[in-house]
Amino acid sequence: MNVFRNIREVANTRGLPALAMAIYHHLRGKLLQALLKRQYIWRKVNNYKMLLDLKDQGISRSLLLFGTRELDHKYLLEQIVRPDMNIFDVGANIGYYPLLELGLLDNTGKILAIEPSKSNITLLQKNLSANNYRAKITVLEGAVSDKSGASSFYLSTQSNLGTFHPTGSASKHLSGDVINVRTFTIPELAVQHGPPDLIRMDVEGHEVEVINGMMSAIKQGKMQPTIIFETHLSRYTPDHDMKETLQKLFGCGYAVSLAATSWRRGTELLEAAGYSGGQAIQTDGVERVIVSNIQSGDAIDFICKKGGLRTVVLSPKKWLSTCQHK
Repeated sequence: MNVFRNIREVANTRGLPALAMAIYHHLRGKLLQALLKRQYIWRKVNNYKMLLDLKDQGISRSLLLFGTRELDHKYLLEQIVRPDMNIFDVGANIGYYPLLELGLLDNTGKILAIEPSKSNITLLQKNLSANNYRAKITVLEGAVSDKSGASSFYLSTQSNLGTFHPTGSASKHLSGDVINVRTFTIPELAVQHGPPDLIRMDVEGHEVEVINGMMSAIKQGKMQPTIIFETHLSRYTPDHDMKETLQKLFGCGYAVSLAATSWRRGTELLEAAGYSGGQAIQTDGVERVIVSNIQSGDAIDFICKKGGLRTVVLSPKKWLSTCQHK
């Protein structure tokens, strides 16, 4: 029954051609597994190629079936990346976003790709080697947090859903395996790799710690990176407070310059608050809308309380001297 429901959903949201291609790639993968005992498969993804894990039910599966994902996030990156940027990609996974970013940089740009999972790093390095880009990229095994040291990281049955916070929506995907990973702060990494111009992260709620770990450096004017991240409403609690983190950033002159709604209901929430949607993007079976210049108080409500925003771009305004004294 689930199979038929999934087929109907793909046909309704993506169209029959996409459904036909998804069935083809699904069967191709199953045949390679059954007849040749293969675990990995090459697939064209966007305008590059990626090696995908046939056992993974997360990002590898969606890329195998559809050849792309999260087009709202892709669109936002295309709006904010400059060719000469120094990018820190936190939670680089198997390379989907680092490869997108490499395609937007020239030989003056560079990327530091940080990933805690060894199996993901293996695929990440193979995928980087298979695609020729001019920009420089460095892969670092570990994670970013609010302090350097080590911490327990909970692995998931889906390779892109590992987390430091096994609560909320994360709990149903956990594999039961826990690894100890080295953690770094953004300022610590900036000593060797230079201050980042852009930080991209999808870290399953750990964005609170990542931002808190560089707050002092931002207040002191040592760095002012643009930050693009995916929100995780179910991971934000009184003991894990994204609201306070955002308030501090907004106090330092940051603002939500661009964001993508979560789906139709999210778009309705934004529209009810007076924000008219711009670019509408069909992706992952839903329609997401790009919204610009969200007021700080509204942004906190949508990110931390109501929901409605999926991907958010935090951009620094001109440096505020008052921030240095907070």
